Parts: sequence; structure tokens; C-alpha cells
Amino acid sequence: VLTGGFEGVIDAKSRVVLPSKLRSALGDDFHLMMGFGPYVAIYPQENYEEMLSQLMSMKKSSDEYLTLGRYLLGNAFDGDYDSAGRVLIPPVLKKHGNLEKEVRIMGVGDHIEIWSKENYEKNCILNEESLNDARQLMNY
Repeated sequence: VLTGGFEGVIDAKSRVVLPSKLRSALGDDFHLMMGFGPYVAIYPQENYEEMLSQLMSMKKSSDEYLTLGRYLLGNAFDGDYDSAGRVLIPPVLKKHGNLEKEVRIMGVGDHIEIWSKENYEKNCILNEESLNDARQLMNY
């Protein structure tokens, strides 16, 4: 399970170092893609295949399948680490996430999310009401 939140930096060559805790849980076979929000998602191979299986089980002629297929698969990239443990963020994903310099790297269960500092602060900081709503959904 991918967990934890970390500060990071996108370098001038669009690379980011993933924290060792997340790197070891992610493994060597992974995929980068647009998230369902203004962030970059990184999925381990197994979870990526599960998502593809769910997508492929949809009716191929449906608008939802076509839209999701274009969004998810048309913007998916095989991931790789360089010798320093950095991951290259492709230009289309960097633009989608508005990733410039400072980033927030989050392990969120089955995948990693990379948020720009600005987008993270706008979208992920929960107020007390939102936290109470989330707690009720969890029956906690």
C-alpha cells in the first residue's frame, strides 16, 4: 500500500525524485498518467492492469469508454527511474498537473499522486466540515 506525503521538486529537466518509501512500494514497473484532477498519477503495474481491465470491461461503443480511453490511455506513459532514482514527467503530464518547481508527492493507497504545491493547497486541504463528512462515509 502506498502511503505518506512528501515535499519534492521538479528539476529543470522535468524529473522528480520519489521518496525511497514510495519507490520501494511502487516497484520497477509503473505507469504515469493524468489523474482525475490537476495532478499526475503513478500506478504500479498490477494496479494499472486492474484499471485497464475495468476500462476494457466497459461497452466499447459507449461515450464513457471512448472518453475514458482517450483520457487515460492516450496520456499514459511507461515509467522508469534514472540512475539517481528520478522519474521523468512527460510534458503533457507536467502541463496537466501545472508542475513547475515545488510539488507534493502523496501515496494514496493504490497509486501515487504528484500535485503542484498550489493545486494541492487549493484542492486537498480539508476543512472541518469536509473531514466530518469523510469520517461519516467511513463509518468512523
